[in-house]
Formats: sequence, C-alpha cells, structure tokens
Amino acid sequence: MSAINKKTTINFNKEILFGELGALACAPLTSYIASHFTSNVKFISLSAVIGAIAGGTIFWLSMRIHDKGIEKRLSVMGIADDIRYFTPAAFLLTLLVYYPTLFFVSLDLLSKQNKVLSSIIFSQITAFFFFLLMINAYRYILAKLYGKVL
Repeated sequence: MSAINKKTTINFNKEILFGELGALACAPLTSYIASHFTSNVKFISLSAVIGAIAGGTIFWLSMRIHDKGIEKRLSVMGIADDIRYFTPAAFLLTLLVYYPTLFFVSLDLLSKQNKVLSSIIFSQITAFFFFLLMINAYRYILAKLYGKVL
C-alpha cells in the first residue's frame, strides 16, 4: 500500500476533475438536446443528470486507467479494487449531494430564466465543488482507518 502523498493526491483529484469534465461536457449537451424536444424544465434537468452520469463515468475511468499505466501499476485487479472502494462512496455522494444539487439548482435557475446552458453549467460547477470536498474527506478517512489509498 502506498501512502497519501502529493502525487497520489494530485492524481486522485485529476481523475475526479477529468470525470467532471466528461460530466460537464455531457450534461449541457444532453439537456440542450432535450430542450429541442420539450420545454419541461424537470425533463431538461433530469437529462442533465443522465448526461453527467455517462460522461463522468467514462472520463474518470479513462484517466484512472491512464494514470495506473504511467505508474506501471495497471492491472485488472488493481482497477477492480479501486472501483470497489471508490464506486460505493462516489455513488452515495452523487445520490445524496451531487445530483440533487445539480437538479435543484438547475431547476431553480431554469424556472427564473430560460438560459439552459448557463443554468446547467453553473449548477454543475456548484455540485462538483461539494462532491470534491466530500470525496476527498472520504479518501482521507479511508487511508487513515484502513490504509487504502485511492
């Protein structure tokens, strides 16, 4: 097991950020496409959540595999172990914090103004900020209590 250090912290947050870039690219895209089919703000907000899930997952996993390859620590078992520790916490945090923030902030902004892209992007940045704080707290607790460094 490696310890939490500057390199692992940078890589972890880079992977999270890269996942968020995927979510940031896909959430506005899916909500923009949805807005061409409906003016229902609930459906548009929901499409942002669906786009964020797809984009975030694909981009995060791609960067994680890339980083492990550079470190010469790429293995199916290693990635599976990382996913085993990361996914439940990330899933729980996204369900309890990230997606509700994305949905309700975007719903509020869309109800007050009809600017789809700026509303979704602002909502996404707000949701990501809260998620990043909480996932790093989880990472720290996981390392301190169980010696597992993500």
